Amino acid sequence: MFLKDAEPMKQYTRAFILIQVEPMREKDVMEELLKMEEVIEVHMITGEYDVIAVVQVKRHFLEADYDNVFNSAIAKIEGAKYVVDNNTIIGMASKTKIFDST
Repeated sequence: MFLKDAEPMKQYTRAFILIQVEPMREKDVMEELLKMEEVIEVHMITGEYDVIAVVQVKRHFLEADYDNVFNSAIAKIEGAKYVVDNNTIIGMASKTKIFDST
């Protein structure tokens, strides 16, 4: 793997959604989130929040990134069973060590 510019990522808005869930329901929420098309990763985490979801949505011309993420993913996550609260972080620039080997 090597560090490279993330050109293909510019076609998408990637957001990191910190999620608080009801006690002992982290795994249930993680399974539910993975059923959503926009969610590409979920992780149980320590701290104020219980789960972090990585979402990726196709960018739309003339639509703000936050609006695009909200309309595509955040509203679904907020409505998921056992979700109490969330906080969304949208990256401003990206680089990656991950590359497509095909």
